[in-house]
Amino acid sequence: WLRSVAMGSLEKWVNDQLHQLLGLSDKYVAQFLIGTAQRSTSVPDFIRRLEETGTIDITQEVRLFANELWMKIPRKQPIEKASRAVEREALAMQQKNRTYTLLEDSDESEPEEQQSQHKGKKKRKHIRKKQAASSGSDSDTKTYVSAVSRGCV
Repeated sequence: WLRSVAMGSLEKWVNDQLHQLLGLSDKYVAQFLIGTAQRSTSVPDFIRRLEETGTIDITQEVRLFANELWMKIPRKQPIEKASRAVEREALAMQQKNRTYTLLEDSDESEPEEQQSQHKGKKKRKHIRKKQAASSGSDSDTKTYVSAVSRGCV
């Protein structure tokens, strides 16, 4: 709906300009000029296409009109695919992450070393060992000695 309103006002503007330039105003001529401007890739391309029709002499006023018309034509914005948008955002995030650096804190490194020493001591297990009695003892009697009683802690 908005596009038809915009095209209607553009067509009216083209009719007014044609009346000033050529002394005529026609709906079909205006539509032809708008269509030609839409298919043109640039202002010089639009002027070249007008010149090839042989219907209008290209004067400075016509060049100014062609330039204004080409600028007023609504152009489609390039539509970015969703996958391309995700890729672009990921690249931006990677570039942003490269700017970050790790911070060093010398105060924290010492307690970590002390904690690792404490952990090493805690890993020692207190296991009761089963030992055979010495040669002077009865072979049926076995003595159980704990690691704590032997002073291994």
